[in-house]
Amino acid sequence: MKTTLLLTLFLAFSLSAFAQQEEKLFPQAVKENLRKYNSESEKAYRQGDLEKGQFLFDTLVNNQLVGTKFQDYSLKKISGGRLKLSSIKKPVMIRTYASWCVLNKGEIPALNKLAKKYSKDLKIVVVFWDKRQNAKNIASQFNGYIEVCYANENNTRDEEVVSTLKYSIGYLTSYFLDENLKVIDIKKDQPPAAPKKSPIKEAIKVNYDAYNQGLTELLLKSDIKKETLATQ
Repeated sequence: MKTTLLLTLFLAFSLSAFAQQEEKLFPQAVKENLRKYNSESEKAYRQGDLEKGQFLFDTLVNNQLVGTKFQDYSLKKISGGRLKLSSIKKPVMIRTYASWCVLNKGEIPALNKLAKKYSKDLKIVVVFWDKRQNAKNIASQFNGYIEVCYANENNTRDEEVVSTLKYSIGYLTSYFLDENLKVIDIKKDQPPAAPKKSPIKEAIKVNYDAYNQGLTELLLKSDIKKETLATQ
């Protein structure tokens, strides 16, 4: 009996140790695959083949980045202090911007609505690649359900997150992570924009639907019960 128990514990420990060894970190996966991806995607975009460019990015994400463990970054909050990703304890969408880029009409109101709707089940974090003073004005447009942060390449504590996320993947990107910081999906660039003359309600809906699709998939793939989504 004692021998069987010891053998069971040994096997459980061995399997756990093996799983930990096999778990790849996101920055490592990016470093290993980025050179080949950049070479092929740059060639596709030079030839004007946008469809192939998107295919190459999706292939990189689905085959190499999904399932990796995100770095437990510590981000500076616009409101003061720092946000450590591991402290969130639930699925998170990290949306990155630059303060000088033009956001879609209705994009911020859509994110505000979604952050409030899913506040019990996930967290939306916005990161601006800029200095705090440059991001403050636009950051004030997000509601209290969204944590707005910033990172600047001139700050030595921000160098790793800037080099891995901004310069490797792109400054306009959405990262979908489960409660253990495992990568569920990555979407690059902004969602399709509503026509410029669209009423604000229509513009909000276009952005709402685009982001809601990614958030719904995040919850489902993070083992959140479907009943939770049905009641929203």
